[in-house]
Amino acid sequence: MTTAIDRRCLSPKRQLLCSRENALRVASRIFDHSQGKVSILRTTDPLQPFRISTDPASSGLIVLEMVA
Repeated sequence: MTTAIDRRCLSPKRQLLCSRENALRVASRIFDHSQGKVSILRTTDPLQPFRISTDPASSGLIVLEMVA
């Protein structure tokens, strides 16, 4: 069950952590250290709208993919 959350009511720190820019920053760091495939995935969770994965995922969820 997903609870609706108004993202405007989140703290500034949480908004930063939930941002696409932060997901890209984290994915870049992982990619630099692993030199393998790293993907940014979109989720339906408003508290974690983006997730980083080093495993193959459904192409419908991939926002960005980094490949060595």
